[in-house]
Amino acid sequence: MAAAIFVLFSRGSASAVTAEEFYAGAQKIKNINAFAATVQSAHETEFWTSFLWKNAMNGAGIKADKKWRAAGRPHILKKSPESVGGKIIYRESYFRVYKSLDEFLGDYGTKITRDYPLAVKHSGTAWGYFASLQKGRLGSWATTKKYFEYMTSMAFRLAPKLLGPDWKEELLEDFKEARRLGILSKQEMALIEKKFSNIGVSVK
Repeated sequence: MAAAIFVLFSRGSASAVTAEEFYAGAQKIKNINAFAATVQSAHETEFWTSFLWKNAMNGAGIKADKKWRAAGRPHILKKSPESVGGKIIYRESYFRVYKSLDEFLGDYGTKITRDYPLAVKHSGTAWGYFASLQKGRLGSWATTKKYFEYMTSMAFRLAPKLLGPDWKEELLEDFKEARRLGILSKQEMALIEKKFSNIGVSVK
């Protein structure tokens, strides 16, 4: 724990990045969907203002496993919420610490490639990428069953900012492709269709 405290107070607080800056950085990383990764990070860090972002530049709550810690790599100890049996509990966990946005994105890309092969396979569509985060080699990215719903809501929130004036068309074409590939469950499709309906877009 001493090492974790040293990391926390020796780094100071990282300044928040914008969604546009994160998106630009994510576009340089192989095997990920840059828009989906930006959406995920915005959710995980509360738009890059969270404790883990400010003190560790950890943009997706990536934990520091025993191998990471044994190698002497920087980490920080923090309590975080987890869903267990439908109830939210708080557990102390070690999280990785990064020096920059680029370092975080590089490690994030490595983790996706290693642990979420379906996300890599479906990286051509944000919806397929979100669905694949629930089907990793070691389990789901998050313990909550509402993670896909959170990603969907954030995608609609960030799309106008990141995808430009044709964002509705881009999201719709992305959805149609994911639907054509058969990578979404009925519940996931219904959730997305409802979001489109709320903004007056037909998915037919």
